[in-house]
Amino acid sequence: MTYEIKIDFDATNWANTPNFSEDYDDISGDIDMDSINFIGWKRGKEQEEGNAPAATLEIHITPGHCDKYSPFTTGILANKIRPWLPIRVRAYYGGEYYNEFFGFISRISINPHINEQTVTLYCTDGTDLLARNMETEDADNTVSTSGGGAINLILDAAGWSHSRRNIDTTGGNIVKYPTCYEF
Repeated sequence: MTYEIKIDFDATNWANTPNFSEDYDDISGDIDMDSINFIGWKRGKEQEEGNAPAATLEIHITPGHCDKYSPFTTGILANKIRPWLPIRVRAYYGGEYYNEFFGFISRISINPHINEQTVTLYCTDGTDLLARNMETEDADNTVSTSGGGAINLILDAAGWSHSRRNIDTTGGNIVKYPTCYEF
């Protein structure tokens, strides 16, 4: 199994559908895939009760490629390296790609010391971005909708692109669900 790791360095709005088509979007070659610690992620609930935390991803760039990710780079990624860029990790196995992670760079850690150069990308999924958006419900303006429809109302208010969701809207209706809007 091999991994394909791409960042949409030209993204300007998190809600838009990312385009991973540029050659420089593929950072797979900048990562030591043989290292046991090149990538790590957590997702899902850690206990039965409580909130479901956002999924996280941590990627370690091979020391020989660290200059490329410096904020002072004059190369092809000049002025393109910043938080909140979309990132996608896919596994390639048996002739097919499997989606493993889709999210955003939340923080970039760079150690520029000549003998210890490292770059680590800390990423999170869309759950974190939804938590950062403040949505308000209007209890005086209600609709009858399914559970999936209610989720769509929340995602619409947050600006979440329709092309990046697949919500089941079948099932019984929630009577008088309050409409949502961005705060």
